[in-house]
Amino acid sequence: MSYKLLKFIILSRFSKQLLALMLVLMVYALFISFETGSTTSTSIYYYYGPAFVAFFLILPILSGGIAVMKSDRDFLFTLPIKRSDLAFSLFVVQLLSFGLIIIYVLAYSFSSLKPVFVYALIDFAALILVITSLGPITYSLKIQWRILLAIVLAIWPLSVFVGFPFSPAAIYSGHPLYADITSIILAVITVPLAFRSLSRVDLDMMKTFTRYSSGQVRHVRRFSGMSPNGAIFAENFFVVEISGRMNSMGGGGSYRSGRFRLWKGVLVTAVLAAVYYYMFTYRLTMSLHTQEMAVLIISIYSIIFVMFTTMGILGNERLWLGFMTRNPTRYLRDILVAKSLSMATLLSPLAVANFLIAYHGNEQALNFGLLLLVAIPSLIIIVVFMSAFLYPFQIKEDLMMPGQFNLRQMGTLLPALPVWFLVALSFGVLEAGLTLAAIIITLLTSVIMAGIALAMIYSKSMGQKLIDKLVTVGFV
Repeated sequence: MSYKLLKFIILSRFSKQLLALMLVLMVYALFISFETGSTTSTSIYYYYGPAFVAFFLILPILSGGIAVMKSDRDFLFTLPIKRSDLAFSLFVVQLLSFGLIIIYVLAYSFSSLKPVFVYALIDFAALILVITSLGPITYSLKIQWRILLAIVLAIWPLSVFVGFPFSPAAIYSGHPLYADITSIILAVITVPLAFRSLSRVDLDMMKTFTRYSSGQVRHVRRFSGMSPNGAIFAENFFVVEISGRMNSMGGGGSYRSGRFRLWKGVLVTAVLAAVYYYMFTYRLTMSLHTQEMAVLIISIYSIIFVMFTTMGILGNERLWLGFMTRNPTRYLRDILVAKSLSMATLLSPLAVANFLIAYHGNEQALNFGLLLLVAIPSLIIIVVFMSAFLYPFQIKEDLMMPGQFNLRQMGTLLPALPVWFLVALSFGVLEAGLTLAAIIITLLTSVIMAGIALAMIYSKSMGQKLIDKLVTVGFV
């Protein structure tokens, strides 16, 4: 019964093609990690590793919950199934959704961890269990507690940069034993809590649904007296929405979203930009390589942030309401322009800080200033169009998975690949000392992406095809 239940739950959530691809990616990542020579710069992973460990720890807290569908609530949870079997099966699905992602990304660092390989395996295994457990544990928590926990788990791995050894990312700072102890303790605490939550998942879901459905509207936005463009910009430019979906894929999973005023976000990025500029300009003890790695990490997190902001742009729209108030293609264009300009404004303090650093002689900062100010805002438009054509879905019941994970959903991540490639290529060229070549590459890529984004939003035929696609798949 346990095996049949596990097979049913896995195949009802993942297509066989996607499972095969996940296996290929995992084998490839492990093969590359073992085949990579020991000449790889360990200093790269000293920054790269903790930054991504921090990201993976907060991902299941902020972007999703548990892989449960509406049919589970109506059928599966009513069957006389052992709660331990159900909890184990759902835990395996969580492992496939979140836990194994750390192998795809961090397996490449094994080449720098060969002297402590056994410690690294233990640390990674414990981290996989912790990341898998965080979604079920935090699913029913109030948003304030989830944010607080995410902040703590984001800071903890980065504490290795100030010499703190008891961190799950301390394997990269030369403290493998302390890293294992920390990760194992976290796993011992989180895994039982996750099984406890999954064994009563139906009750936790009902509690969470009741909390969200009984919430009160705190602030009412009024659009009376505004022009159509003014109302669209008031909703989409001055308010930044961050959305998260289970597994971070384009068309699946429970959905969470939060909003904040643009001026508050700009205030935060301005403070970060001031600290960033001070560290690069006046902290002369920072090596050039350290500065490059800091810029690389900022760029990576910026791209990840963009993916979260694009998840709800079309999913939260109602065709009968917004798109019927004026010409649909023009309405779509105005929304995307407002979102793109909002992102450019939000990141502009960091971009200006990079331009100032470049003016003071650190030319590679110019690359990442262009990335933040041009490439990333353009990426928003490209991602929205790509996801709409590949796998559009509308938010209708945000606490449930709307359907199975499949390969088409992974296609929504394709637009981000050129930007990831640009960041990696620019960093590699800078490492080789070819600053001018890196600037030319970044400038050309930014111009091309901006041109593609403009062509998309000003093409009436493409806009009409996108709207027709939304109607075809059942948008209301």
